Amino acid sequence: MTRPESGQKHPPSWLRLAMAGGLLACLVGSILALTLDHLFPPDLRRAHAQALVVYDATHTRLDGRVSTDGSWRLTTNHAAVDAAYLALLLKTEDRRFWWHPGVDPFSILRAAGQLAFRGHIVSGGSTLAMQTARLLTPHRHTWRGKVQDALRALQLEWRYGHTGVLDLYLTLAPEGGAIEGITAGSLFWFGHEPAHLNPTEAALLVALPRRPTTLRPDRHPQAARQATALVLARTGASSPDSLAWHIGTAHSPHDAPSLLAYLWHTGARGPVRTSLEHTTQATVLRILHATPPPRLGGWAALVLRPDGSVAAWAGNAGNSCPGCAMDMVTAWRSPGSTLKPFIYGLAFQQGVLAPDTLVHDSATRFANYAPRNYDRIFHGTTTVRTALQQSYNLPAVQALNLIGARYFIATLHDNGVDLRLPRGATPSLALALGGAGIRMLDLARLYNALAHDGLSTPPSVSWPVPNAQPSRLFSSAVARQVLGILRGTPLPDAAQGNAERSIAFKTGTSYGQRDAWAAGIQSGWVVIVWAGRPDGASSPGITGLHIAAPVMARIMDTLPTTPSSTGMPLPALAPLAPSLRVLPEQQEPRVLSPPNGAVIESFGQDGTVTPIGLEASGGAQPYRWMVNNKLLTTLPGLTPSWLPDGPGFAHVAVIDAQGRAASVTIQVR
Repeated sequence: MTRPESGQKHPPSWLRLAMAGGLLACLVGSILALTLDHLFPPDLRRAHAQALVVYDATHTRLDGRVSTDGSWRLTTNHAAVDAAYLALLLKTEDRRFWWHPGVDPFSILRAAGQLAFRGHIVSGGSTLAMQTARLLTPHRHTWRGKVQDALRALQLEWRYGHTGVLDLYLTLAPEGGAIEGITAGSLFWFGHEPAHLNPTEAALLVALPRRPTTLRPDRHPQAARQATALVLARTGASSPDSLAWHIGTAHSPHDAPSLLAYLWHTGARGPVRTSLEHTTQATVLRILHATPPPRLGGWAALVLRPDGSVAAWAGNAGNSCPGCAMDMVTAWRSPGSTLKPFIYGLAFQQGVLAPDTLVHDSATRFANYAPRNYDRIFHGTTTVRTALQQSYNLPAVQALNLIGARYFIATLHDNGVDLRLPRGATPSLALALGGAGIRMLDLARLYNALAHDGLSTPPSVSWPVPNAQPSRLFSSAVARQVLGILRGTPLPDAAQGNAERSIAFKTGTSYGQRDAWAAGIQSGWVVIVWAGRPDGASSPGITGLHIAAPVMARIMDTLPTTPSSTGMPLPALAPLAPSLRVLPEQQEPRVLSPPNGAVIESFGQDGTVTPIGLEASGGAQPYRWMVNNKLLTTLPGLTPSWLPDGPGFAHVAVIDAQGRAASVTIQVR
């Protein structure tokens, strides 16, 4: 057993007990605090619920949407706020912010003493942390609420530190009406970010949270000026003789609602700078508003700059019609004939067709598919160039048959463009005539590839425009050949205003006249216009050429034109094999409809009789039709038909101009 050295003394037992008790109390207190912090974490939902404010490339505000709880709240970091404002805020609201733990005992004692001696509250004891706690979970000003705020303030400082609490306050501080946070306040009232605030602006943003309703500068300018001057005076800052300012509005413009909805659904929040240009956006909307839409229908348009960014996005033009609130830029619709240039382009790429290849526009059946032209007239032998410019259907279907529908849809997919087939359907030749759905964004991407030598990049709404690795849809030579053909397409009379205009364009009308399209390219700009009924109903009489093309041309007239080498004629592709110079035409006539052996229900139970349509292909037109050895009378330009005079078997024959014949036998019931 060792003895203590001479002069060494042990602490008294009571002191050792007190030290042990203190350590135990600290341990228990820490465990209790950690447990309470875990069981009752601060509710940050209000701080995380942001609004969305959309700006164009020049930082002009276009549109906005409040947060899910109805506030214009934008997350703010103290590093993005003017240092002079931060100094003014802390000097006014919480001088000892950087050293107290969330509750300032000196401020509380001062406030209590003033209340005791004067009988009323002279100054509050709330710190920024306590104010932040109340902003996170608003409640009435009571003593119980003050205690809750103090406990929460300690918790917030413990969890997030001084800078974290400061960021929460800067995000939540009420700045008048539904505006919350310094960023939103600066943007709405002054039209700029809070990184640079003059003394008057900073003082107003400091004063507003005290009485955000009665100090709103747009409604109570005199009270706001007095409060601003008082903040400057209390801090010792020199108050200017005239507190002049340019106050904005608490309301957001509504100039890009479709893009706003698109960004919101993609999860975008806060201030978002986009590639849109506010004058182009306004011009497009003005043109669409001034043009009468189809009955019960509406307009949509998309404009791409030469760099592939979106300059205008009008998913709907504000028309009052069923479904007109839908964003038609992102909606799936039938493209009609607008995919034909890309079918021919891939056929050029494979070397199976060229612009001057001769094709036959005549009635043809592909297995169970027998397409017709929109005007129900076949035009005989023509070139691919003319077939594309006039939008003949049969040559486009023949071209798709040459390259393969699966190859076509797979090539578009590899270049970032998907087509939506009907449920349960497989790729078929109907793709050439709009037998699949496409989005306007993707259609714009395809035409933008034509404008950029066959290179495909996704349309961008971000600004600055992100660098994207392009894919090659087809070669530069093919892109310029297709563009040159489209440049020769004649515009309708309603779009002939600018004689110097040289627009490469294609139109399309979907089955049942549900969609009318026009896609134009000029000097690298791409304009896509859609017209129709968003609810998918038919709009009788609409066509892409006469409805959408004039609007597309009017929009194109407003865009800057610069010299461009895109679309200049290039040497033709390598010579084709002789067998491919002219797509062979069927030599003998053939009855397409009705098919041989068909049983046709023509007589109804109510006594009505349904005519039977007659269709043939091959041979030399015009055709003559005979039924049971009797010649039918058919009018030029109309589809021939036969009205049976009774049930039974019938012999139907077709005779071409050279006397060659084909026949079928059918049963009529």
